[in-house]
Amino acid sequence: MFEAFLGVPYAKPPLGKLRFRDPVPAESWSGHYDGTYERSKCVQKSDARPYSLVEGSEDCLYLNLYRPKVSYITDPLPVIVFIHGGRYASGSASMAEYGPERLMDTRRVLVVVIQYRLGVFGFLSTEDSSSPGNYGLKDQSMALRWVQKNIKRFGGDTKRVMLVGHEAGAASVQLHMMSPLSRGTFSKAVSMSGSALAYWNYNIDQARVARRQAAVLGIPEAYKISTTKLVDELRAVDAIELGRSIDRMKYFHVQPTGLYQPVAERHETNGTFLNKEPRALWVSGKYEQIPWITGFVPNDGAADSLSIITNTTLLEQLNEKSIKFIPRLAGGDASPRTVQMLKERFFNDSSQDNWLTTDNFLRLQDLMTESAIIYPIALGVKQHLSQRNSQRAPVSVYYFNFKGQFSYSYLYTYTREDFGVCHSDELLYLFRNTDVAVDFPTGSPEWIMAKGFVDYISKTAREGIVGPICERTDCQLLEFANSSNSKVPVELNLYNGFDEDLFQFWRTFYRLQGI
Repeated sequence: MFEAFLGVPYAKPPLGKLRFRDPVPAESWSGHYDGTYERSKCVQKSDARPYSLVEGSEDCLYLNLYRPKVSYITDPLPVIVFIHGGRYASGSASMAEYGPERLMDTRRVLVVVIQYRLGVFGFLSTEDSSSPGNYGLKDQSMALRWVQKNIKRFGGDTKRVMLVGHEAGAASVQLHMMSPLSRGTFSKAVSMSGSALAYWNYNIDQARVARRQAAVLGIPEAYKISTTKLVDELRAVDAIELGRSIDRMKYFHVQPTGLYQPVAERHETNGTFLNKEPRALWVSGKYEQIPWITGFVPNDGAADSLSIITNTTLLEQLNEKSIKFIPRLAGGDASPRTVQMLKERFFNDSSQDNWLTTDNFLRLQDLMTESAIIYPIALGVKQHLSQRNSQRAPVSVYYFNFKGQFSYSYLYTYTREDFGVCHSDELLYLFRNTDVAVDFPTGSPEWIMAKGFVDYISKTAREGIVGPICERTDCQLLEFANSSNSKVPVELNLYNGFDEDLFQFWRTFYRLQGI
């Protein structure tokens, strides 16, 4: 049994003049607040899902808070604050997707799931004082400060707040570790299937994106007017129309899915989230040294690749422009060396101009998984381990390789085809998701896996890292996997480190891009 406090405001609705501005704390209220229903998700278009439409509201800065029945709470409980993914463009705190039931069954943690501004609303940056950017990250930071201020009233322990994020939420976790705005608001960190060092966090000129956004909306002289005028014009555009216009800024299908990204803010104020480039901060060790867990799944590229792979027309269009588009799917360019590297690693059995065949098109998944998730995670861990700081915090890595009956691939394709363990599948065992899966029957392999994964996360929140600690020269991964023993259908293994050939390939690839 648990209690839910839904739609709790932590900031004022960012409407009108508050659009493209730092969040403002929510005003207090007298009397009772109705926390029995969820509020709207933020304005968004979920490009990972076929046929998606623009939905949501700008009035969306709310969080959902869950605790065990108050009669079960005898001492302050650790708090898990969860940040959803969606490439900074989609997602919500919806209980249908992030149901807390499994974590609440432990009776040993509180859970907070937050919403934050997305896409143009959360990340528009002119790279000057007109619109510094990072509004979505600043929303998250304000939610963390709200937790510090209020969680004791719900039975939470402010000294044991564990920040957990998935994909863009995972990258956000690392960014909060680097941000002075979030310092002291959490004591442990978990980054699931995402990294702040991934190309989708830094390889697009955000000031130019702001101009393009204005141009596709028909704002006169979008490339010439002052940034102040530009932002004022965008502030006046209807929210749904502004959200819909993103479709006109794609180079192929829904790519790039992460068009709006975090930035280093050049004009520092008291509300600055980051004043330096995150990759430079991370490699130099300028982030909070707190226990950190990160991990990934075998097919983390599914969210970007499956909508292409399962659509014959899109495959043909991509194949016709293999040299131009496929390197961009990996965050690269079409220079001869870059093209040759990708061709040889993933498509060496096809022609020079048309890379995709009936035998190799599934390798798109491998390309996107390696470039977007595995390589940047490995890079972040290796750079962390290379720090000579005597206070360097422990880090541990998991590899979620358990294949269950249900998969997020259903939301990416609307089919029940088997694409392996896909992006977000580990979340099915941490949260109850009625959009994707039915409740796991008691005693089933999925039920056993869920209990094990919940225990892994909740015990980390309570006590510290569960699993092997990476050493300077050795990083064993904790693998969650299927077992051939029907009586014990889930097994834990130690997986011997990262694939070094994979790591060296992508390290060379991105250095050729000058990054």
